Amino acid sequence: GLARQDGRIRLLGLGFDVLADRVVVAGGGYLSGQFGPLTRAMLPIATYAMVTEPLGDRLAQCLSTRAAIYDTRFAFDYYRPLPDTRLLWGGRISIRSRSPEAVARLLSKDLTRVFPQLGRVRVEQAWSGLMSYARHEMPQIGQLQPDVWYAQGFGGHGLAPTTLAGEVLAAALRGEESPLLGELSAFDLPGVYRSSGLGLLAAQARYSWLQWCDRWRSWTDRG
Repeated sequence: GLARQDGRIRLLGLGFDVLADRVVVAGGGYLSGQFGPLTRAMLPIATYAMVTEPLGDRLAQCLSTRAAIYDTRFAFDYYRPLPDTRLLWGGRISIRSRSPEAVARLLSKDLTRVFPQLGRVRVEQAWSGLMSYARHEMPQIGQLQPDVWYAQGFGGHGLAPTTLAGEVLAAALRGEESPLLGELSAFDLPGVYRSSGLGLLAAQARYSWLQWCDRWRSWTDRG
């Protein structure tokens, strides 16, 4: 948590005790309950990824590009070939924590649905991670208290917004005025019913609904 000590900010956590003049809290889905206003304003949602064994010539049978790809479904897959011909594959969101073995089984099914010819490919590594989602689905970037800023709620789309957040917060740390920080702060920290579990259940229900919409659209497109 955060506390004031001799005009500075003290951060206490598991295994660390730090004094600082200025702090940026950017733990996303991994923040503990000690950061009350921040943890109450976002949902920690899991997503999954895996890496296949080297595919060799089989990779060229599936992909004609070395670029990263994602599809146009609501609940989409995303993947890219690695230099050694392995395939990095990611997708899904869930409120459940799954073992690497379970993640590998789940994503292997998704992989073979898209590329049936890779049905017997071995998974070398699989993992999950937590993203942070805000109720208004916008990044949460702002000032929590004097000399304490925050950045979270990137919801799995952090590549561009986190770069922006870094630039905006770096300017704030230097004491520079940033109109953009004021505009972003308008997307404040509304509660997400995290303690009751309702927010997580709503997030899972919405994802399941989007999966159903994808199946319906696929079925009607074939018709």
